[in-house]
Amino acid sequence: MKLAIDAMSGDKGSGIVVDALIEHLKNDKTNQFVVVGKIEELDRLKNYENVEILDARSVLTMEESIMAIRRNKEASLVKAITLAKEDKVDAVLSCGNTGIYYACAMLFLKRLAGVEKSCLMASLPTINNKGVLMLDVGANASNTPSQLVSFAVMANVYAQNVLKIANPKIGLLNIGTETKKGDELHQQTYQLLTGSNNLNFAGNVEGTDILQGEVDIVVTDGFTGNVALKTIEGTAKVLMSALKDTFKSSWKSKLGALLAKSGLYRLKSQFGADAAGGALMMGFVKPVIKAHGSSNSESVLKAIELAIAMADEKVVEKLEEGLNKWE
Repeated sequence: MKLAIDAMSGDKGSGIVVDALIEHLKNDKTNQFVVVGKIEELDRLKNYENVEILDARSVLTMEESIMAIRRNKEASLVKAITLAKEDKVDAVLSCGNTGIYYACAMLFLKRLAGVEKSCLMASLPTINNKGVLMLDVGANASNTPSQLVSFAVMANVYAQNVLKIANPKIGLLNIGTETKKGDELHQQTYQLLTGSNNLNFAGNVEGTDILQGEVDIVVTDGFTGNVALKTIEGTAKVLMSALKDTFKSSWKSKLGALLAKSGLYRLKSQFGADAAGGALMMGFVKPVIKAHGSSNSESVLKAIELAIAMADEKVVEKLEEGLNKWE
């Protein structure tokens, strides 16, 4: 496969992308990579036979308008997405701003047949170490019942083919677990999911259930999903900060921290922002992978591996098949 990587758009610059790719290339002599960014910042990659460097001189910012995105041909993200549009690469990876990345994908890439709206799917850690997929986590401000069902279908196909879960369990995020809970959107979505023979729908789940790992997929509208995701991330940061302050408060607590050090590192590794590596913009004709804006090299490495898995398993083709079956 051939992967386009936007090296410039992340918060930490191109250095962490270069570090991640060099680490990946130690064991990968087969796949091809097009790294897009300022050529002088990508110098360490120039001697790798399966790496092509594409010079780009600018980065898209959060303030860019749609017209500005169209006009900015030198932006690294635009160049990376254009490669996918022209079928020169099999997938695209960037650490860029989610809104700008999504706008670029919408402008330059086609959606799969049957997909009214694409969405952003995140992989979250759970207390039982199974992990859970949640979508939409912010690509759309509002959704219809049929769109939420298409999200469930796409996540189901992904879980089966990439995560190798034979019969993924799907939950609908709601304000209660009872059948009649929620507004019209959630009640109609509940009925559609219940009536599907191709999905293992487990019913409504609440916000407190997301990280328990009782379901493999949590489906929600983009507004609610983004609020839920940011709340989880914020809570994790506050708890880690509070733990740090507590362990510094006395010599006894410092001793306790020393004894618990390995366990605390495991906790940070499991629930930290870099644990998942990348989120996926589902519904496009090419795999579009979004790494966290503040990703470190380890997280970018995981995102590279995720992009390769998406292409190798022909997930996009299987998403289209799954959507056709549901219809």
